[in-house]
Amino acid sequence: MSLSKIPRKVAPGVFMVGGPDLTDPRDCLCYLVVGPEARVLIDCGAGPSAAAVLDLALSAGGDPPTHLLITHAHIDHAGGAAEIRRRTGCRLVMHSGDAEVMASGDVKRSAADWYGLSLEPAPPDETISGDGAISLGPGGELAILHTPGHTPGSLSAWCLAGKQKVLFGQDVHGPFAPAFGSDLAQWRKSMLRLLELKADVLAEGHYGVFHPAAEVDAFIKGQLAANAP
Repeated sequence: MSLSKIPRKVAPGVFMVGGPDLTDPRDCLCYLVVGPEARVLIDCGAGPSAAAVLDLALSAGGDPPTHLLITHAHIDHAGGAAEIRRRTGCRLVMHSGDAEVMASGDVKRSAADWYGLSLEPAPPDETISGDGAISLGPGGELAILHTPGHTPGSLSAWCLAGKQKVLFGQDVHGPFAPAFGSDLAQWRKSMLRLLELKADVLAEGHYGVFHPAAEVDAFIKGQLAANAP
């Protein structure tokens, strides 16, 4: 693995393991949270790079992911889900609002047609209907928030890493389209929930990593201003 293709540390136990300059230009930024008893991969890229994402996750975590949290069913975030689950036996977790898109491989609602790809159907092992959590082991968890707006089942997540609160807000910026089931009013409420967290670090799905807390706050507020009613 070349020096440019190594996991990028975001915070203690948190790594970037996928993205346009790491795995494939079509991939979102993918993150791994490593705990004492669980390793949670947050999104997994568009599909063709599934093996590369997994290689980086193995390098960062030492063992395969135990869970794959899909923040929403768009192919740049979810296309590798079926392959990574086959290779690792990890538990695929997502919100019920986007579960049917994953189960059917819907090319429109997954935006697969934007990328000239197909979404291999991957019914989730666990669906969340509101908020939830994945235990990382003694004393730690990845908290999961239902943050609809970009899609009906969009999720965000956060964890404590050292003394920092790390927020995974994958598509804070949108985009929004009727084909996705987008709802800007819901999205604005979701962004206010994220602001209330007062995160120290934002690991976004396309724009990169923001810190300290003032930069996180400014980015989310900037998106709200850009999409004001």
